[in-house]
Amino acid sequence: MEKEKINLVEMRIQSEAFYALKVPSKNTEKLFDEITSLLEVDKDKFQYAPIVLEIENKHFQANELAVLIEILTQNNMVTIGIRSKVKELIDFARFSGLVVFDKPAVTLEEDKKLKQLNKEVKSKSIPVSKVAQNEKHRLPKIVINEVASSEQVFAKYSDLVLLGLVKFDGEVISHGCISAYREVCGKVFAGVDGDENATIFIHSFNAQLVAIAGIYKQFEVVPNKLKGHSVMIDLKDGKLRFQIVK
Repeated sequence: MEKEKINLVEMRIQSEAFYALKVPSKNTEKLFDEITSLLEVDKDKFQYAPIVLEIENKHFQANELAVLIEILTQNNMVTIGIRSKVKELIDFARFSGLVVFDKPAVTLEEDKKLKQLNKEVKSKSIPVSKVAQNEKHRLPKIVINEVASSEQVFAKYSDLVLLGLVKFDGEVISHGCISAYREVCGKVFAGVDGDENATIFIHSFNAQLVAIAGIYKQFEVVPNKLKGHSVMIDLKDGKLRFQIVK
């Protein structure tokens, strides 16, 4: 007598509601406040709600997307996907396992590379450090708490995102880029493995020292043109370049 075949998996189409969170700005500090206010108004409605991020700002970067997802997670909101025309964000979302809505055209070659990358990340035969070093949109290390005096935070083979203060004599170190969304009074070392393309963003600049790929600038006194301002730092012709972000 033949046994009845039982399907262990069944695929169904279902219509489920989710919320679209429009993000026209890249000011993560204000976004944090607005999301918190939103939850205070209707906490039960949005807690544990599935969220699709609609990112309209074309200058929004992958590390800022990671910060935004972390902010939502802290508030018990679940990011399931993004809608954006920014290629960097699309790549980051796919690498992070998020759904991409209304995605831009991707060439067959690019699609093959992304699929191969996902296989490599899951494969135990390839060291994680090697994947991280070669992957442009690697997942950043996110630090929520403040970095105390004499404390050291190190992001190995990844970017570093700081949501708390960095106090005097605190040290933050990364093989990649560093983004700090509160005041930084300590020492900042980006691209410590020699990555000259690494950058540093500081929301409120009051740093003792900044360095990229071993090229550094120490401040006995922070000049007024930098102090308290949002500053982007990169390397230009082998020298540190400081740009005020308005």
